[in-house]
Amino acid sequence: MLSIGLLASAALPAWAQKTDVVTLLNGDRFTCEVELLEQGRLKVSTDNLGTVYAEWDKIASVVAARTFQVETTDGLLLIGQLTSPRPGSLDVVTLEGTVAVQMYSVVYIAPIGRSFWSKLDGSLDLGMSYTQSSGVAQVNLSSSVTFRRPNLQMTLSGSNYFTHQEDENTSRQTLQFSSSRSFHGNSLWLVMGGFESNEELGYELRSSAGGGIGHYLVRSNRAIFAVGGGLSVNKELPVDAEGVENLDAFFSVRQSYFTYDYPKTNMTMLLDVFPSLSQWGRLRLEFNGSFKREIIHDFTVGLTIYDSYDNKPPTAESRKNDVGLSLTAGWTF
Repeated sequence: MLSIGLLASAALPAWAQKTDVVTLLNGDRFTCEVELLEQGRLKVSTDNLGTVYAEWDKIASVVAARTFQVETTDGLLLIGQLTSPRPGSLDVVTLEGTVAVQMYSVVYIAPIGRSFWSKLDGSLDLGMSYTQSSGVAQVNLSSSVTFRRPNLQMTLSGSNYFTHQEDENTSRQTLQFSSSRSFHGNSLWLVMGGFESNEELGYELRSSAGGGIGHYLVRSNRAIFAVGGGLSVNKELPVDAEGVENLDAFFSVRQSYFTYDYPKTNMTMLLDVFPSLSQWGRLRLEFNGSFKREIIHDFTVGLTIYDSYDNKPPTAESRKNDVGLSLTAGWTF
């Protein structure tokens, strides 16, 4: 009987019911539809107030009869209905029975059967800078879209940095795809690939693909810290030289910090290290960092920085290091 109830609740259209109840620590109650908990913020839909966001640490209880995917800080994955027997505690009613978890340990909640568009999150950022004394002007555009479903996350991101100095123009473009699938708690299977162009470092195009494993060292409603490693193959087309294929190991570090006490703040740092296995002694590093702060609803200002380093670039006259820093204005969705 429970299995029939779970399947029926998952099949109901979203407009057919708004019977979920969220109670805040201050006693306020919302009759709503729970849509998503991620990065410490619960998104709910109401009839009278529209979409409402509530910080997870300000919520006392959640009751929802539909079927949800629930994930915790220690990598536990549960599928079931939600109820709160007491403030600060969440019971997930699964097909195998009821599992009690502390609300502070819950990092992700999503209803089963969400529409494709509701599983997407992303951002778009535009930055410009100009220094009159040096005559250097820089424009950068970057975007990222993430798709999530149970145990799976896929991200497509791209950036374009264009720099003008006197009679010289240089550019740096990237298009990256990454995918991670959870297994055994907080461990991950990793797949990554993409295309890069950086004239400063001596190559017109580098295409790459790789895979490996990773692990969340920290996964909470305020921060994420993950590490990973594996193997990557790439093909480089240097400027005015023949293409070459390479085999690299890779080591990755991902760190994010976020808070939704107004104004919203998000700080992210990504570091990839590529020691070459086919060109002994060659080492590449890719660092990307960003700091964003909300100014009005979903619009942000921020700072982005990147650093690309190659101790043995494809051509002898190429630079070993390329660094960029930009102020940005952006929108998240």
